[in-house]
Amino acid sequence: MHVPTADIYVTYRCNMRCRHCFVGSALDRETDLPRDALIGFLRTAWSDWSTREISLLGGEPTLYPDIDLAIRAGREIGFQVRVVSNGGPALLRMMGRHDTTDFGIAVSVDAASPDRHDAIRRPGSLRSALRCVAAAREQGRPVSAILSVGRHNLDQAVATLRLLGGLGVDHVNVHYVTDRGFASAEMLVGVPEWLRLRDEIAATPGLPPVRFEGTFQPAGRPLVCAAEQESMLMLFPDLRVYSCSMYLGLPHGNAFRWSGRALVRNARFDARYGSPVPGVRHCPASRFVNASLPRSAESVGRTVGCIFDKELLNAGPAGSTVASRTTDRREL
Repeated sequence: MHVPTADIYVTYRCNMRCRHCFVGSALDRETDLPRDALIGFLRTAWSDWSTREISLLGGEPTLYPDIDLAIRAGREIGFQVRVVSNGGPALLRMMGRHDTTDFGIAVSVDAASPDRHDAIRRPGSLRSALRCVAAAREQGRPVSAILSVGRHNLDQAVATLRLLGGLGVDHVNVHYVTDRGFASAEMLVGVPEWLRLRDEIAATPGLPPVRFEGTFQPAGRPLVCAAEQESMLMLFPDLRVYSCSMYLGLPHGNAFRWSGRALVRNARFDARYGSPVPGVRHCPASRFVNASLPRSAESVGRTVGCIFDKELLNAGPAGSTVASRTTDRREL
């Protein structure tokens, strides 16, 4: 097994209930990842899976009681560490406790205006998130942002990217909201609208580098699936381990469990999801999450791609864009 990067969801604690959060009602458990399980996973990832980058997520990872230990342990082993946060005051305090080389940050921003962003998250959350981004830039930390797009904020997407570009983020990952967790099917952006958004981003000058999720790809393009390759692992506080976040919330959707020392394969996952439909090259999980997604994609000559397959859109000063593709095994 070769896992270049791993996502570690250290806690289900969260101080927000964002409208599109794919973790959903699991946040109400407020479960924390046991310390021994965390350390064992880090050591095994480094020695057995050649993992060199980890992301700490939640819930809100800054609320994890052992977050400082997690960062220190990751750095001592040798990982490049990133904290994926909603940008609350706890993140600002945590950056003050650690050297700039200890970790980078990725902050979620959903809209350019406070009223729109705060309606998705909580009052004052945009101001706090932008303060964290500015502080990280001033400190010289790696800093990126996450923009999850649904019908509730589609009209704000380009303006949000422009705002983040002005703050000097390294890049922004643009995600397609699917109806998992708290998100409803009514929040899904249509395939033509999603493709138009991609074209608008590519044509707009002055934006930061964008990693645009390849949700709907040309029908003839081969699918590279992270779950089939087992090249992405996501450890959750209840010790379930997923090979792709698309399976989160589905019955027996975890490919493994973490014993504290080793991965234990989930035979029920293999039995339920391990046999793709012959001749169909959509994301294997998509038909279980929302069967209308493959049909919608096919209606415009597309297929549902892997959420980790990103198109790099680098808008230059004159609006020119260099587009390339990468299989980015991080949930950013």
